[in-house]
Amino acid sequence: MIKIFESAEEVANKIAEEMNHNLMKDENPVFCLASGSTPQKGYQKFAENVDNEKKKLKIVSLDEWVGIDRDSEGSCYQMLNNDLFSLLQLDEEQIHFFNGTSQDLQEQCRRIDRFIEEYPITFSLMGVGMNGHIGLNEPGYPVLNHSSIVKLSETTKTVAQKYFNQPTHLEEGITLGLQQIINSKRVIVVITGEHKADIVKEIFANQEANLPAQELLGYDHIDFYLDMDAAKYISRSPNNV
Repeated sequence: MIKIFESAEEVANKIAEEMNHNLMKDENPVFCLASGSTPQKGYQKFAENVDNEKKKLKIVSLDEWVGIDRDSEGSCYQMLNNDLFSLLQLDEEQIHFFNGTSQDLQEQCRRIDRFIEEYPITFSLMGVGMNGHIGLNEPGYPVLNHSSIVKLSETTKTVAQKYFNQPTHLEEGITLGLQQIINSKRVIVVITGEHKADIVKEIFANQEANLPAQELLGYDHIDFYLDMDAAKYISRSPNNV
């Protein structure tokens, strides 16, 4: 289902509500969360209201840049740590993240895959890239049911520069497969801002686009949350579609 909200602020409130609901209802909650500016405010709202239930939460990595240390400005881990992990004061044992600087990236994939087999993802919150990617599953890649090393598209390499404090060379990423995300118990895909309006139109109006985000359409447990700016080419008023 597509849910359209008046503003990004309303989307953030809904993100926090969803996260809290999924944390409370599951005995062993495992969250897979996108980094970046889109969900940032939702994470902060969630952290402001969460209680001791956070002690049972586990986080599994969605993606990371290959060759970028996790504590470096612009790493996926660093962004999530600033926006959520540090606010919740999570223990290291609660966070299971890809190491993009490992000498054995395939073992990193196997390690995260083994973790998900043992602790299935109960809640995923995804963003959508300017080219329709999910995580670092880029257009043109098959739907994978395992973690993988991927070549980054030129769009992703260009857009990602905004996360770094200086020009940064990026060629590859490490990411969960789309099927692992789809297999999550609950998935929310968040898209906000007028700059995402064109890709939103492609996702929902162009069946020939073959975008990774389109693979998440049509599932009862997966909802797309948009603000009015992102949805300007598909709706003019807040509603359920």
